[in-house]
Amino acid sequence: MAKKKKQKYVDDGHTIYNMDIEGFKWHDKKKKKENDVKLSWKERWAMIRGAYGAFFPKFLIIIIAFTLTYLLLYFWLHH
Repeated sequence: MAKKKKQKYVDDGHTIYNMDIEGFKWHDKKKKKENDVKLSWKERWAMIRGAYGAFFPKFLIIIIAFTLTYLLLYFWLHH
């Protein structure tokens, strides 16, 4: 029995399955341009300050909690 030669695969560029998913940012370029919001310099910095104002107190509470935990464990285990 002689072995059959394998056919050499030639990529013709056709798509087997479209991997473009609705909802991803690259799906619909026209929609992106329509929803593009133009902000002024003051509006942009007001948004950034607001985000930091909402985030910073929570961040500070977490840092204080870790510091207190560290200090309590340090004094408990070393004395």
